[in-house]
Amino acid sequence: MWGRYWRRAAIGILVGSAGAMVAWACADGGYETAWDAESSSGYLSPANDTRSNFILLMADRYGTKVADPTQMAKGIVPFEFPYKVMVERLGPPVAPNYDYSAKYQEEQDQYGLSSDSSNYFGYDSNNLGLCHTNRSGTQQFQAELQANPRVPGPEKSALSAARTVLAKACDKAGQTQFALAGVKSPEGRAYAEYLEGARLFYTEDLGAASSRFDAVAASSGWLAETAAYMRFRTAMAQAMKGSIGQWGDLAEVDKRNRSAIDHADAVRRQYLEAYPKGRYAASARNFERRIAWLRGDRATLGADYSALLARQGAAGNEPDIPTMEEIDRRILPSSDAVGVTDPTLLAVTDLMRLRPTEDYDKERSCCGAELGRDELERQRPYFKSQPELFGYLLAAEAYYHRHQPHEVLSLIPDAAHQARFGYVQFSRQMLRGFALEAAGDRNARGFWLSLLPGAIQPYQRATVELAIFEHDQKAGAVGRLLETGSPILHPLIRQKIIEDGAGPELLRSQARTGATPQQREVALYLLLANELHHGWYREFLADQRMVGSRAQPKPDECLGCAWSVADYEPTYREDLSRPPLHVFATGGSTDLRACPDIVSTATSLAADPAAIRPRLCLAEFIRRKGFDGWSDQYDAKLERTVTRSRNGFPGKPIDRMTIYQDVIASPSVSADDKAFALNRAVRCYQPAGSNSCGGRDVEKPIRKAWYDRLRSQFAGTTWAKELKYYW
Repeated sequence: MWGRYWRRAAIGILVGSAGAMVAWACADGGYETAWDAESSSGYLSPANDTRSNFILLMADRYGTKVADPTQMAKGIVPFEFPYKVMVERLGPPVAPNYDYSAKYQEEQDQYGLSSDSSNYFGYDSNNLGLCHTNRSGTQQFQAELQANPRVPGPEKSALSAARTVLAKACDKAGQTQFALAGVKSPEGRAYAEYLEGARLFYTEDLGAASSRFDAVAASSGWLAETAAYMRFRTAMAQAMKGSIGQWGDLAEVDKRNRSAIDHADAVRRQYLEAYPKGRYAASARNFERRIAWLRGDRATLGADYSALLARQGAAGNEPDIPTMEEIDRRILPSSDAVGVTDPTLLAVTDLMRLRPTEDYDKERSCCGAELGRDELERQRPYFKSQPELFGYLLAAEAYYHRHQPHEVLSLIPDAAHQARFGYVQFSRQMLRGFALEAAGDRNARGFWLSLLPGAIQPYQRATVELAIFEHDQKAGAVGRLLETGSPILHPLIRQKIIEDGAGPELLRSQARTGATPQQREVALYLLLANELHHGWYREFLADQRMVGSRAQPKPDECLGCAWSVADYEPTYREDLSRPPLHVFATGGSTDLRACPDIVSTATSLAADPAAIRPRLCLAEFIRRKGFDGWSDQYDAKLERTVTRSRNGFPGKPIDRMTIYQDVIASPSVSADDKAFALNRAVRCYQPAGSNSCGGRDVEKPIRKAWYDRLRSQFAGTTWAKELKYYW
């Protein structure tokens, strides 16, 4: 967590630089990840969400789960992803018909708010959210009231009706008045007094609420105990109110109302002394952590959380996510280790403090003071039980803080050849690999390969494969990663190689023999699109025969479908869509007005590349099928491919604007074709005045001249009549 201070900024795969994290290059149009504090990966990292690091450390220390095997067997397993995705993959898959809206409504219903309560959760609502106990409190009250023989029947009805009103409109508690004048019996009056205390509690009139609960203290049974507990809850709410700063956030420790906090703790202890095994005893004991948090007592917090994690951590179980998130909220924001001695809590905090900061964050509000070697050494006694973890932190400080890869190599010996890695062991070896890359070691690739057999726990193999990909990408040899026997199995990485690093021969090969139908279709789609884009009409016609039955039988246009790795977002998708290969099928583009399908158009252009009508039909295909951005999206990649492998697509890319300008300038063009070209050339700047058709920009006076010419010389054509403006 604690990523709200971080700017989402893709930094590319920087394995090999001193500040490296495994990440994907957004600028290259790849699987877009972020250098922020809300990501997750298969190794301990300063870039990880702190809760993700917690999950990995819990798995090593207690054997808790990192992911559910069923979840990991379906769809694409991401290698860097939001924390939310990691949590979703911890448990078994949700039933297909699971009603998320009903679950959300159920959670909201516990507050018992009125129908017009939209401001209760608003940014400026200025409340403590005390209504979250409203529904459960109602159920207890009603059950105890009905079971109490000392309250007459008519009084029960009046009291029950009053509690029901509060149950349905907790946010209106301040405007609610109970009609309880007819309640006369001593026991009934006690219930009425308690009920008025509850109303005042939800209104946050806490002093008055406490007085009402005091008045019920002499009762017996449920009413007496609950009133005693509510005295504590009221005191706790007063302590919280006294700890809120000017802007609604928690004030600094020395600016909190210490006397209110101490009073709440005293009332809590009074309840526990009176009811050591009471129905609310566990809750009252758990509030010790909140009181320690308000006091700024990190030593008590650290000890409590360490004991809590030890009790709840069990091999094979899911980690205790609510507790980890509570720790994340209460210990990590202060970003220092004062008073904390638990090695797991220290490690999470230390890694957060090794994050680099943006220029605007001079005070390091994102992650606390930078962690140096001297301070880390002072923590050594707390890691006696986990020397490997401490060794990793020493190396991480050397790598991420002081940028000393050779020191990392001396701190972490080569232990790559293992049958299975724990997450601390895996993180150590990953960091060694980064250091080898940064030091320019020629054996770095061999080291990555040696990690693969033992990288069998969730998310580990994908992380190593990504490092191998980056190594080969830097060497200009990614093509070999698609060869038979390649160590790269991850579908996102293989598809990225196809999208970014493949020239015509590799695309053609993958279109025929790719590892999966998805990869074969992507390769063929890119091959055919680039052949048209570069005027390779004969090659297009030969390769188009591979489309065959691969085109979807009843395809949608799929403009904007997430078939590309660049569009993959693990929060919302488990797989990539198939590319819209149908647009290249015979008959696949006959919807174009006055144009045949693209196969017929390419056949005409293969015979005469300068043919006017086929060129205009190619331009319509480009426009209607979403290829206008092809130059921006792929030409830069192809230039790199040409440079590295001499295997790109030679020839000047085709753009619509050039086609229209050629037709406009040609003296031997029919009036209809000339008018069509003028219409489309003007519309290239619709609606904002910027060119969407590629080619060189055209000044506005020239576009106006096109418009005037169309409206005067070709006024009788459809193309002139439908064009009302120029841009």
